[in-house]
Amino acid sequence: MSELEVFLRLAFFGLAILIFVLSLLSFIKTKETKIALATVGFALFALEGMILVGSIFCTSCERLISISFLVGVNFFALIFLYFSIIKR
Repeated sequence: MSELEVFLRLAFFGLAILIFVLSLLSFIKTKETKIALATVGFALFALEGMILVGSIFCTSCERLISISFLVGVNFFALIFLYFSIIKR
């Protein structure tokens, strides 16, 4: 694994956690359903980042993570983000 790939995985995880925490604090303050859906979407991105960072430190675990699983997590995260922005 190259240094650039390690940096990008760590940066993705850090930004995902930051956005998740900000949206969670916003949800706690407002209690709006749309923000709750966005919070779940960002939590899924943070989960994906955690999995990718974990694979940096556990090289044998990297083989267990499939591309289809990561695409599935992204798909569900984007669905939650989509539902958070549609008009009701």
